[in-house]
Amino acid sequence: MSAEATVLAVALAIYLFDCVVLLERGQALWSRGGLSFGSNHYQIRSKVVALLNPFTPFVPVFRTQPLFSAASKVELSTAVQSLSPIAATTLLQFALVFVVLPYCLYRAPGWPFFMALVLAYANAIGMLGFIWWRYRKAGVAARPLLTLGFGWLACLPLSVNALRKAGLAFDVSVDARGAIRYLPTGERQRARCDLAAQVAEAMHELEEHEQRYRRLAELRRQLTAEADSGRV
Repeated sequence: MSAEATVLAVALAIYLFDCVVLLERGQALWSRGGLSFGSNHYQIRSKVVALLNPFTPFVPVFRTQPLFSAASKVELSTAVQSLSPIAATTLLQFALVFVVLPYCLYRAPGWPFFMALVLAYANAIGMLGFIWWRYRKAGVAARPLLTLGFGWLACLPLSVNALRKAGLAFDVSVDARGAIRYLPTGERQRARCDLAAQVAEAMHELEEHEQRYRRLAELRRQLTAEADSGRV
């Protein structure tokens, strides 16, 4: 394998690894495309493994609060409004890192490659600054952006996920069951079934006498009843 191909393969591997997200049982990833609860069976450090779509880094993604946890202070609508304006620059970053830079690396390794690299870093810095400003304006804690921003600049492929990782830096103030109401009517039934499956897996990891087990059992009963009734 050539040096150029090796560099590209490593960049892709880093990006794909960055698309892996760990969730609590019953926690979900929310986007305009629906809710994703991750795998029913695969875990890392007792967390559910979920995968962000590697082809849509320009679509904002947020993490619901875990079931039965204290409410977050960040409203879903606030989070969406804060990040949606940078979708275009995220798409530009995706094109720069995985289209323009590889092309220049193979076909124009001199000044064209250098200029594309400078543009990619400038765009990453611009996204970081803009997200910081939007978060401060919306009253959202911007401190997690320090760590994220360092990673984006130290390892450029990570900057492609800037929009989604900024949205995943906190849990929004709605749990997975509450987030179902934001879905199109046709998607709600599937989401209830997926959540019920996650609840069932969580129950298998608990003893029947535990209070959390009883709360999960009641939630599962409610979800099953809603699914059987066809409630929207």
